[in-house]
Amino acid sequence: MVAAGLMHDVAYKQLSMKTTKAILGQSLFLTLALVIPTITHRLGLNYLVAQPMHWMILFAGLTYGSFSGLILGALIPVVSFIISGMPVPAALPLMIPELAVYGFVTGFLKQKITGFGSVAAGLIAGKIVYLVLIAITGKLNLPVMEFVQKTWAPGIIAVIFQIALLPVVSGLYIKSVKD
Repeated sequence: MVAAGLMHDVAYKQLSMKTTKAILGQSLFLTLALVIPTITHRLGLNYLVAQPMHWMILFAGLTYGSFSGLILGALIPVVSFIISGMPVPAALPLMIPELAVYGFVTGFLKQKITGFGSVAAGLIAGKIVYLVLIAITGKLNLPVMEFVQKTWAPGIIAVIFQIALLPVVSGLYIKSVKD
């Protein structure tokens, strides 16, 4: 019975983002989204491999829905830049829409295709937005497939972990907060 309830939370359930508890939860997600990249950079981990900002944005979309994912996805790179100077100024205008799309699509699709599918779709949609913006701005100086291989392939392990773990952790979080 408990497993069935958790699977529903993993698959389709989201929390209201309008309660005081929800605002505190989303503030925690924002804080973690700023701390995780700092730790990643201090440990010398390659950001292409670890994808440190992505985790909490996807988690916010899964947990609180599309609007929360969109807002945190757009806000986190800006706040991070103001505080730490990262991401670099040239990447910031590209990352804001990419991360906002991650959060929005993940949150929007969770109630339709399960958490696992929504994370995968959100990641694909965000990557496509990033690629289109790179092409539009004239910063795509490699053939598309070479660009994809050099910039996205290093993070494939993080992507697999995000798809596999974030829906489960979000389901556990939802279950603990709503009980």
